[in-house]
Amino acid sequence: MSYNYTEEQKKLEAYKPIEGSLFWKPTAGKYKVKAMTELEEAEPYEDKPQVKIVLNINGEDKIWTFGHGKTPASVYGQFVRMATENNNTLIGKEFTVVVINDGTKNSYTLV
Repeated sequence: MSYNYTEEQKKLEAYKPIEGSLFWKPTAGKYKVKAMTELEEAEPYEDKPQVKIVLNINGEDKIWTFGHGKTPASVYGQFVRMATENNNTLIGKEFTVVVINDGTKNSYTLV
């Protein structure tokens, strides 16, 4: 099967990032953030479902994309719990993202 570059080019040209935003790839540390959107489906990564949210970090809106987890401890599960405890919404919610790197991967805790 050959790769359809014409179709891929159309997808790339149609992609419209949120005005003035960047993707957020957090490194180890603590980040005070504010949710600007609800969770949304994102493009799958290696056929795995992804979710995205726009967060305001230090005055800048950034898109955080992560896997659609299946456990309460996953980032997705933590966001779902946070929303249910906040009248079923994330917009305007301020919280801290704690990122710990064990040398091979990051773990995320939403506080």
